Amino acid sequence: MIKAQDIQFWQIRKRANRRKPWEMRWRVNSSQFSRSYLTKALAETYRSNLVAAARAGEVFSLATGEPASWERSTETFYSLARSYAAMRWADCPANSRKCTADQLVPVTLALLDPRKAKRNCPADALLRRALRSYAFIPPTWEQPIPDDVASALAWLADASRPVADLTDSEVIRDALSALALTLTGKRAAAKTLARRRGVWHTCMQYAVERKLLAVNPVTGVKGARARITDAVDPRAVPNLDQARRLLAGVAGLANGKRRGPHMAAFFAVLYYAGLRPAEARHLRADDLHLPASGWGTATLSGSTPDVGDKWTDDGDQYDRRALKHRPAGAVRIVPLPPVLVALLRTHLDRFGTAPDGRVFFDTAAGADFAPITNTMYGQLWQRARAVALTDSERTAGLAKRPYDLRHGCASLLLNSGVPATEVARRLGHSLTVLLSTYAHWFTGMEDEANRLIDAALSGSEPSGDGSGAGGLSTGQTLGTADA
Repeated sequence: MIKAQDIQFWQIRKRANRRKPWEMRWRVNSSQFSRSYLTKALAETYRSNLVAAARAGEVFSLATGEPASWERSTETFYSLARSYAAMRWADCPANSRKCTADQLVPVTLALLDPRKAKRNCPADALLRRALRSYAFIPPTWEQPIPDDVASALAWLADASRPVADLTDSEVIRDALSALALTLTGKRAAAKTLARRRGVWHTCMQYAVERKLLAVNPVTGVKGARARITDAVDPRAVPNLDQARRLLAGVAGLANGKRRGPHMAAFFAVLYYAGLRPAEARHLRADDLHLPASGWGTATLSGSTPDVGDKWTDDGDQYDRRALKHRPAGAVRIVPLPPVLVALLRTHLDRFGTAPDGRVFFDTAAGADFAPITNTMYGQLWQRARAVALTDSERTAGLAKRPYDLRHGCASLLLNSGVPATEVARRLGHSLTVLLSTYAHWFTGMEDEANRLIDAALSGSEPSGDGSGAGGLSTGQTLGTADA
């Protein structure tokens, strides 16, 4: 029978001129222990975990002073990352699985033991391929893999740091410095570093849940402050005239596969209705209400992103899922302006639908109504930019991606005076995301807002001359919707 232990905790104290100034002290029976931390928050978290363990009646080790369940583990970060990827796999959509693996690759390479990493290190390209294409994809773990990949993974398993090493803030700082660089040694974009650190943080939180660590070591170490903005660069957003030229350019692309004329309506729904490409790929004829004249509607019920067969449960290239950030079965009804209604009616008359009712599909001979791929429509888009845009527009990066058409739709609606709540509803955004993503256009509306407030304060009617809406410095040009 284990005797009750006499455990006492002291308050955290700060010791000046120490690299880790915040010290947590406690006593187990007659043995005293201490741990020092870089920040007070880390020390407080550690103390609260110790106190919680004592209250729960856990047995404390007289050698380490910590609960016996916290004994130092020999598990490596590589092993932990694989367990984390497996845990995430079951509940995540395919794109999230892919993004998790993408970010775990550089984190895993940044957490190699420096001494072991110098011996018989495989080529960097092989290590990255082995990690991304095999290590973090649980369905591949029971399948045969190439010999060079197997050797690379065995080397990684041996060279990876123990998870317990990550309690050292210097190890964390060194890893953060490595994550801040690209493959060419240049500074990575702020968003890239934020994504890498975010996945690393959640992975280490998983280590805390498994009691491999007492606290999350990533939380308390601050790297160089990265200024991140989600706002869209207005220079990349096409105005109405530019969007019309681009759509006409797509329609005019000629080859034996009829892809250009067929895809013109696909790109049109991105601009005139603000659909995401994966939502347009999912669109069925039954989802459309296309009257002979006037406005129509599209009832969106799902999304079909092109993610690759490694990341889906059924091995298909496409992940068929609910609308983004919506529960299964939710729909979003999007109004379609007359110009788009006419384009879609003409499209359906000319091309019909796939057997399952999809509006857009691969028209190449032998494609058998296959879904359109990201590569296919991306190549078409670049050809259309080459014929529809001026040299200066292309050089400036205008409409580099088809997704910029969706941004063009948002700017058109905002510049036309459509309330932000309605714009957010049509695009399937939260209002918070809309305000941060399209901050430039809201900033440009300041003069119009001031004019309306002046009119209200003076008791007069607004002039209604549209000077605010038409005078934004965004490059967006308004026009009638008759294509």
